[in-house]
Amino acid sequence: MAGHRFRSVILWMSLLAAMLAGAHPAATTDLPLAQSTADAPRVVVPERVFSFNGVVEGEIVTHAYTVENQGDRPLHFLDVRTSCGCTTARPPAPIDPGSSGQIVVSGDTDGYGGATFHMTVTVLTDDPIEPQIELELKGPVVKFATIEPARITLAGKCGEPVVIQAVITPNPDHPFRIADAIPDDRLADVIDVHLDRQPDGVYRIAVHNRLTTPGQYRGRIVLRTDSRLRPQLYLYVIGRIDA
Repeated sequence: MAGHRFRSVILWMSLLAAMLAGAHPAATTDLPLAQSTADAPRVVVPERVFSFNGVVEGEIVTHAYTVENQGDRPLHFLDVRTSCGCTTARPPAPIDPGSSGQIVVSGDTDGYGGATFHMTVTVLTDDPIEPQIELELKGPVVKFATIEPARITLAGKCGEPVVIQAVITPNPDHPFRIADAIPDDRLADVIDVHLDRQPDGVYRIAVHNRLTTPGQYRGRIVLRTDSRLRPQLYLYVIGRIDA
């Protein structure tokens, strides 16, 4: 009988503990107290992707992304990271509540002719809701000129003439003249270069091997133009001369 009463008391205490726990649930929150959404900055970027058109290789594309602070505290920018060294980003000073600023992003399209330029910028802020935002800068890039082949390989044997010709065709919408073609220091003593401009504005460059002993070399020919957009073009050269 006593054992029965003891078990009843234990059961009653268990039920009472469960009822008290349900009446006072543990306090939960989605954010730490220090990052409460109340009395905090709130970052809003109306336009996060900017697409451009009609850009020629070598141009610098710049766009200012508007950033608004719709919170109750100043918005601070903690860090800015770009996906490529060809892109830079400049954040604004802290933005007061109800105000806006601009993140200025610039991309260098050199080397992207005939391809799509697509870079991202990661911005870190002290907004507790959205501490990280992504910006995109993208668009097709038109070739400034066509160089065929883009890389010359002089391969042959000692004592035999080795000559390769490259053709440079300017973009008709961005014509230019080539003033001269100069081998860099690595090529100055092992090749000869002859530049010839055709009546249609196309250039032909003949590259002759001068190495008389077996060996290898590599470098580039600097093509100096009268274009402010691309004052220099490069033609890459590899040489492999066997016995």
